[in-house]
Amino acid sequence: MSLEIDVLRALLRLARRHTPPTLEQLVVRVGGEEADVRKALASLARNGLVQRTPAGLRLSLSGLAVAVACAQRPRTRPLARPQAPSSLPLVRRRRAA
Repeated sequence: MSLEIDVLRALLRLARRHTPPTLEQLVVRVGGEEADVRKALASLARNGLVQRTPAGLRLSLSGLAVAVACAQRPRTRPLARPQAPSSLPLVRRRRAA
């Protein structure tokens, strides 16, 4: 998963607090280097997903939508598709008349 998605998810988790998240909080939540988190924030701001305000960082409306959509997906690998039982025939056979 990309660092930008991890930053969006961290911003979503930190948005419940009444204070804007700091860069240090994001670095701790994401678990990356500070320079990498800064680059990810710059990329997200260029794409309109994060707004930089005098009070601090915040998710834009589109950033919130993307963060919620990504937060609903599991962080682990996707589930494997269920296998069809091998005992069932793939085609139904017609009965003899």
